[in-house]
Amino acid sequence: MSYSFGDVVIIAFPYTNMNNTVMRPAMVVVDTGDEDIIVARITSQRRDMETEVEIHNWKNKGLLMQSYVRMSKIATLNRKDIKKKISSLDKEDIEQAKNVLKKLLGIK
Repeated sequence: MSYSFGDVVIIAFPYTNMNNTVMRPAMVVVDTGDEDIIVARITSQRRDMETEVEIHNWKNKGLLMQSYVRMSKIATLNRKDIKKKISSLDKEDIEQAKNVLKKLLGIK
């Protein structure tokens, strides 16, 4: 299965110390086409950061509560750690995520 920017998956996401993982939603940033997949963490904890993307229609996306994509929390993970794809973000949320990522990377 291939994934696209904005797909929402359930994946074993590592803690910062890389010692443990937790199953959580994440947004696909890049499907490299091999065993790796690059994702951004999805959380229900709002931080009011410029690097955060609010997910609209979160109930229709299979999420349990209002959620946010933390574009500054990106990880390259093994695609076999994906439990399942649950949805894709709406077009407006995808565009906002792209704009935040461009800003983070200094792309104009």
